[in-house]
Amino acid sequence: MNMDLNRDTQNESDLLSPNIKGNQTAIKVGIDLGTSRSAICTSRGDRMVMASVVGWPKDAVSAKVFGRRVLVGDAVLENRMALKTCFPLKDGNLAFTQADCTDRETMRKAGLHLFTALRQAANPEPHQEVHAVIGAPAEATRENKQAIIDLANEAGIEGVMVVSEPFAVAYALDALEDAMVVDIGAGTIDLCRMAGSLPGAEDQVTVFHAGNHVDARICELIQQERPEIQFTSNMIKQAKERFSSLVDTHKRALVQFPINGRPTEIDITEQITAAVSELVPHITEGIQKLVSTFDPEFQHRIRSRVIVSGGGSQVYGLQEALEKGLEELGGGKVVIVDDAVYAGSQGALKLAQEMPEDYWQQLGEDS
Repeated sequence: MNMDLNRDTQNESDLLSPNIKGNQTAIKVGIDLGTSRSAICTSRGDRMVMASVVGWPKDAVSAKVFGRRVLVGDAVLENRMALKTCFPLKDGNLAFTQADCTDRETMRKAGLHLFTALRQAANPEPHQEVHAVIGAPAEATRENKQAIIDLANEAGIEGVMVVSEPFAVAYALDALEDAMVVDIGAGTIDLCRMAGSLPGAEDQVTVFHAGNHVDARICELIQQERPEIQFTSNMIKQAKERFSSLVDTHKRALVQFPINGRPTEIDITEQITAAVSELVPHITEGIQKLVSTFDPEFQHRIRSRVIVSGGGSQVYGLQEALEKGLEELGGGKVVIVDDAVYAGSQGALKLAQEMPEDYWQQLGEDS
């Protein structure tokens, strides 16, 4: 199915940058802007994922050690003891749009540095324009989408289009009709039903009980049972990503966490399973909302093609758990994407490439 993206069909919930000049040689990129990690795919075939975090040296000593004023990505997590860190996204949105006056400018600068790093990851030639399609949460506010465009433009990305993350996944898989996409991230779970046209606000739902909430819940459960154990949220995240499961297996979640400074083997299988299990009812509730408000003649179609993407899609046993949850709605079929890391950014890139060059140029002439 081909989609003609012109001004008549462009959904007003998606925004476009007015800075586009219509450069035939512009490099095209797709960006999945995530609360925890951001992924980018380029028209040259390059792709990269980085932690969505920015850090500044704490003092003159750390500035000398790093030789840079700002660090972005995984290097920040690896050296966070010597850095002042900032996560520029919260619940999938740019944090500065929700911050008070004290932190607003710092968070805005962090967002700008993240977009600058993403542009550098595209590796454009000197004076080569960059045109990007960027995935945002399904129910992101218009203010947040405009903030994404403004920061991306300021970072040197000349052309920007913002779409919902689950729509980008659907575009990557050509699942543009009779389907529902569930994108499970760190900050949000985004759901979008596809009926053969650009989805509107009524076709999308955002759930804020996502990966970060699971991390916090695991921490809480461990502290309740073993308050003497020492750990960080990053240690919990790594354990969750390695051991997450919704079914009983012989594989135990055995981790080495310190107690009074001494590494000790701890079994946190039950805590991880309990916390991850809390995702399922939130997802099925979102699916039910989108199914129940759809044309009753076609509800069975989207139930029969539920596509799950994002980092949270890798939970062992999730497919079976969701299909069991869908039984109350009359049953359904759930499929987990093959490439959870890059599905969104690959779809965003595909959309950027399939938009005709004269369309980008027309946007610039109309601005």
